[in-house]
Amino acid sequence: MIVAFSVTPLGVGEDVGEYVAEAVRVVRASGLPHRTDAMFTSIEGEHA
Repeated sequence: MIVAFSVTPLGVGEDVGEYVAEAVRVVRASGLPHRTDAMFTSIEGEHA
């Protein structure tokens, strides 16, 4: 299964890097194959 998502923090002002970085940290900690590009983060894994 491949899942793609993007992070769009609303109501936090213009500096959203902290929120995006935290989402990327969670993805990396999962150990699943992933790719982050300018628009989305894609995660690949087995369906349970």
